[in-house]
Amino acid sequence: MRTTLIGAFGLTLATTPACAHRMKTIALLQEAGAPWTVTPRPEIPLEVVTRSTAIPDPLPVEGAPVSYADVEHSLAHAVGSATVPWAEAHRHQRPEGWQLFVELVQADAEFSDQRLKITMSVRATLRTRYGNVYLAQTHAHCQQAGLVEPERGASVIYSCMARMSRDLAGWLGGVEP
Repeated sequence: MRTTLIGAFGLTLATTPACAHRMKTIALLQEAGAPWTVTPRPEIPLEVVTRSTAIPDPLPVEGAPVSYADVEHSLAHAVGSATVPWAEAHRHQRPEGWQLFVELVQADAEFSDQRLKITMSVRATLRTRYGNVYLAQTHAHCQQAGLVEPERGASVIYSCMARMSRDLAGWLGGVEP
């Protein structure tokens, strides 16, 4: 059914009734072409998928005219670099590999008294890549602060992400693959 209806789907941009503009419909296939799903190659043992839930992107810094973009993508790199060694070490136990779904459920940035404070929380779910079999789930949290201007705050954010990523890697060490 999806195949037959895919050409009929479009993106509708809604406007408020007070606007004099007409609603515009964007045909996705015409605008961007057919979607292409890339699947991980078998030699990649762990697929890290990140999503944000109610997290603004870019992430605004309360108390400063600054916001941080690419938070979700940066988190994927941090988690992947910390957890892939676990997957490599256990590859023989599940040759088809795993998917680690990491949902960013909280992200806050605040600047006050010359101090940048970052708070993040994630929920991580480990599943088999084939069959999508649930294996385990956990939460991780970090809070990091630094005496830096928000424009130079990437190191504070990355330090927070690294802490969470190391926690997730440690958690994986106790999971039956």
